[in-house]
Amino acid sequence: MLRFSAPNETAFLQIKQHVQEFELDDRRLLQHEFIAAFREEELLGFGRLRHHSDCTELCSLGVITQHRKQGIGKSIVEALIKQSKQSIHLVCIIPEYFIPFGFKIIEKFPAAMQAKLDYCTQELIVPETYVVMCLKK
Repeated sequence: MLRFSAPNETAFLQIKQHVQEFELDDRRLLQHEFIAAFREEELLGFGRLRHHSDCTELCSLGVITQHRKQGIGKSIVEALIKQSKQSIHLVCIIPEYFIPFGFKIIEKFPAAMQAKLDYCTQELIVPETYVVMCLKK
């Protein structure tokens, strides 16, 4: 049985370690922005809604390696979508993962997402192409 909650201090320290390990966006990590998935007291995964002046961003989404391919990431995304009262933006390299949730690739986006796109293409270099997506609410 999965349980979702804000991480306590111990879980947040684990999340910060995994964010580094998974090479996710580790800028300005704030405990209150995260939701974590637990089975009993074991951290299984996490995700974050970061609030910018011009949009809300889903980011720093990760599932602990041995718990992948079990639907945990999907459950975290659904919980974050449910939690947000406004449209959600994200930058990713796997748009096909987010399309079933209703996210669409967009060409025009808020300045905060341009800054995130610039950060990703300059600091989180991968062979795949980054895209900006939005889920309208």
